[in-house]
Amino acid sequence: MSHLRKFLSFATVRFTTALLTKAFLTTALLITALSISTALLAGCAQSDPNTTVSSVNASPTTLYQALGGDSGVSAIVDGLLARIARDPRIVHHFDETDIAIFRERLIEHLCAVTDGGCVYQGENMADSHKGLNITQADFDALVGHLIESMKELHISTSSRNALLKRLAPMYSDVTSQ
Repeated sequence: MSHLRKFLSFATVRFTTALLTKAFLTTALLITALSISTALLAGCAQSDPNTTVSSVNASPTTLYQALGGDSGVSAIVDGLLARIARDPRIVHHFDETDIAIFRERLIEHLCAVTDGGCVYQGENMADSHKGLNITQADFDALVGHLIESMKELHISTSSRNALLKRLAPMYSDVTSQ
């Protein structure tokens, strides 16, 4: 056998082996990829019921969610406004107020304060309460109405307290200016 034939024979065997090895690796990779995909899909299919159960039973991740999100915070504000409207001790503070805008800003403010992802567009507390002569008694009456509004909506005590804790630092900006 000539060198050329030996070389071609050797090269053919090597080439064929290389092709078979490449084909084997490609097949092995495809099988591995299919196995992983199948396992992932099976895992997803099995986790759907657990995910549904766990998401139903999951605790809210933010105070905003604990308050019921957009609809919950809106309902709290509506309950608060209804109580203010019936309270002769403090309703006069809102005589010059556009209640629709006040409602929107309060919802927005509570959303921002409770990690709801909103950006509060209104004035800061000190500027918006300047000259209103709000006393501690006025402030306490409003806080009482806020608490009653949350109780009416069955907001948990811990969530009510968490909201009041976040609002408390604003007391000095709201009163006696």
